[in-house]
Amino acid sequence: MEVSEVDGTSNIGGITQPIIGQRKIEHEVRLREGEVNLLGGMMEDQQTKSLTGFPLLSQIPILRYLFSQTSTDHSETETVFALIPHIVRKENISDLNEEALDAGTGSSIFLRRVSHPADSAPAAAPNPATQRPSQPAPPPATTSFGFDPPAITEPQGSTFAVNVMLRGVQNAYSVPFQVSYDPKTLQVVNVSNGTLLSQDGQTVALVHRDDDTTGTLQVTATRPPGANGVSGQGTVATLTFMAKAPGQSTLTISKGGMRDPGMQPTLVAGASATVTIH
Repeated sequence: MEVSEVDGTSNIGGITQPIIGQRKIEHEVRLREGEVNLLGGMMEDQQTKSLTGFPLLSQIPILRYLFSQTSTDHSETETVFALIPHIVRKENISDLNEEALDAGTGSSIFLRRVSHPADSAPAAAPNPATQRPSQPAPPPATTSFGFDPPAITEPQGSTFAVNVMLRGVQNAYSVPFQVSYDPKTLQVVNVSNGTLLSQDGQTVALVHRDDDTTGTLQVTATRPPGANGVSGQGTVATLTFMAKAPGQSTLTISKGGMRDPGMQPTLVAGASATVTIH
């Protein structure tokens, strides 16, 4: 949230230009449907002091109390923003909604037959003698996570990056996943966007939350509203860790998936990587 206002003016090259003051506040929130959340209040305190009276006499230190008057105005303004999320679900259309509706000024009565699937004649059974053997269906393409590199060896005190890859992507719009690590040996330093969801130049929103007590990192990368999905393979996000103590830790993605622009989920196979600190 950002509030801009004119704080004053400045003369630049003989032209009076306004001075814009800005106040900004940022939040990252997770809400249930219908849950009310106050994003934050922006308070503004203004004091205005004015002097009125006779010219010159109001500037003399002793006489200004007799020939002038000083007034002070004090105002406080507070703006509070409330956020209430609602899930917009698809319309549920039944067979009754798709039936024809008569309208108008008909002057005669007539009958109209509506065909149903039960009224249609049964299909003829195939002849085994002429039926060709069916070909086996090709196996479906599998979508899976992966770490690049899959094995890492780093000295204590160093920082290193590992890419979270996604392969076999079809019409991906949002990719949420959870990475588990050993908090005794590793510390999350940064999470940055990859190139998979932004391959067409769209801006990708990346939200992450790290729990360093349990060693759980939750990341969600989402394309902008109204954008189409992407396909292929590539990097979803880049994770930067610091090697805290000697030992061995395993990076594991056990919870993860993919959603298309209609927010329909797709299961994605997990992945693991080994980190050795010496």
